[in-house]
Amino acid sequence: MSESIVLGLSVTGCVLGFILNRLYAKKYGEAAIQWMPFAFQFICTCGVLSQLPGDGISCWFLFWLAAAVVSYGVGLWSCRQHANQQNAEPGDTLCAMAAQAVFSLGAALTVVLAAGPVVFGLLWAH
Repeated sequence: MSESIVLGLSVTGCVLGFILNRLYAKKYGEAAIQWMPFAFQFICTCGVLSQLPGDGISCWFLFWLAAAVVSYGVGLWSCRQHANQQNAEPGDTLCAMAAQAVFSLGAALTVVLAAGPVVFGLLWAH
């Protein structure tokens, strides 16, 4: 995949997630994103991105992929429960869940894109 496409996806994910979260917070007084599951989603997504398969699929890639699936499931469920407790409309619940998923993915892509060249550049230089 082209670098510009990945960069565009990361920026779009961050901006879209931020906007959806802000719209929900303005309407219901609390953020849509559940931050504890968000942290696990972010960490697991970074793990998946750092272990993308080259020649073959590693055990670490499978571990991070399974952890990411579980963390996204827990995050979306938690976000849905939070929205239901606030008596959010069904459309707002879906927007909250979209914010939960998209923002963590965009943030992970952004961090990996920003940190990757620095980390690998330092490692390869020594």
